[in-house]
Amino acid sequence: MKSVGVIVAIVSLLTAIDGARAAACRDVHGRLTLNNGAPTARIWVVGTHRVLGVLQPNERFSDLPASVRQLWAGKTNEEIWASEIVGDFVVCAVTGRTVGRMQMVSVKAARRLSLKPRT
Repeated sequence: MKSVGVIVAIVSLLTAIDGARAAACRDVHGRLTLNNGAPTARIWVVGTHRVLGVLQPNERFSDLPASVRQLWAGKTNEEIWASEIVGDFVVCAVTGRTVGRMQMVSVKAARRLSLKPRT
């Protein structure tokens, strides 16, 4: 009987962890830009002072959603760096929020995007 209780406890713990991970993802409306320094890709969340750092394991565009890559297709590096992508991004927290620090996120999806000259 003890083993059944242990199994139930483990399943409950795993369910809670998965729920916490799902809760860490959210929609943000912002501007994606490329910047010098790490991380290169960053999202300024419109209406706030928050800048989210987009973690890219290989620092390649292939780590970003296809909808973002499509907007940059056929553009030179200079054109990409001189532009910003405005839209809605689904971001998942990799690090916690800390006042005065850039929160690291991964971008899972992006929609309603437009490519604009950087302001």
